[in-house]
Amino acid sequence: MGAVTEQPDASWLTAATVMVVAGKGGVGSSTVAAAAAVAAAREGADVIFVAVDGRPGMGTLLGGREISDREQTVQRMKGGGKIRARSIPAEQAFGDYLELKGVGGLLRRAASSASLPMIAAATPGLEHLLVLGKVKEMEKEAEADLIVVDAPPAGHAAPFLRSAIGLSDVVKSGPILDQATEVSEMLADPTRCRAMLVGLPEETPITEMIELANDLGDDLSIDLLPLVVNGCWPDRPGLAKSPAMAARSHKLKLTDSAKAALESAASFGRSRLAQQREQIARLESQRSEPVITLPRLATPRLDSDDLVTLADALIGAEFDEDMT
Repeated sequence: MGAVTEQPDASWLTAATVMVVAGKGGVGSSTVAAAAAVAAAREGADVIFVAVDGRPGMGTLLGGREISDREQTVQRMKGGGKIRARSIPAEQAFGDYLELKGVGGLLRRAASSASLPMIAAATPGLEHLLVLGKVKEMEKEAEADLIVVDAPPAGHAAPFLRSAIGLSDVVKSGPILDQATEVSEMLADPTRCRAMLVGLPEETPITEMIELANDLGDDLSIDLLPLVVNGCWPDRPGLAKSPAMAARSHKLKLTDSAKAALESAASFGRSRLAQQREQIARLESQRSEPVITLPRLATPRLDSDDLVTLADALIGAEFDEDMT
């Protein structure tokens, strides 16, 4: 194990050109992906944020318009970094792939619109491979310092990333095999691609994070960045005291109803923190990757300031320098 980093450091964010961010639906993986993009761009990186599922609201959260297949610059940072954003529809990726293979414009448009559904139905995993193939071409052409891929939710993330290997096993020759081989090579190269998994400090999300880490890190040999536990409650040492004891220490008197209400709230807080510690400890006991905790943001709707808070937490995390 290496020495522990003492100063905030964002270099691990750009340790590879492609960062795939994934987590169970509802854990905030898209928000964490956006925060990672902000953190890297603030350090001067040229970042492309790729929304695979095109989740609504991410473009405006990042400071631009809704994300579409047309690339847009959503933020420019004082240090020279910037964030661009786009989606990669499978149909567009298919058309780009035909162009790459030398198919003419008119024929390419006809083929990409008419053929993809039929070909995809006969070739499970092809649409995922086409999207990953486009990411691979962007990485190969060095279109950005960092490509943040906001992957589908956990139940679909493994099939999304497994598509290249799956097709390599089925297709024995031709351009699909070539594409699958090249994507597999990118995913397995830690200088080119790493994955960041996101969960909540609760039993089911942590279980699914461990399963996804086992699937991607161990079975698919994709190098994993620190595991991110999002939405963590702040530690409250004062909860160890009963409300009555705390009131006496401050020479305050509480009514019986106030004591009951405060004790109920304190009991809830103690329970949540105990659950949080237990689940983080379980994650750390089953995986060797460092764990980063991000704060729970008590707001009904995130804004750009919240992204900055999460970006600060990502950069300020302490873990082994071996990660870089």
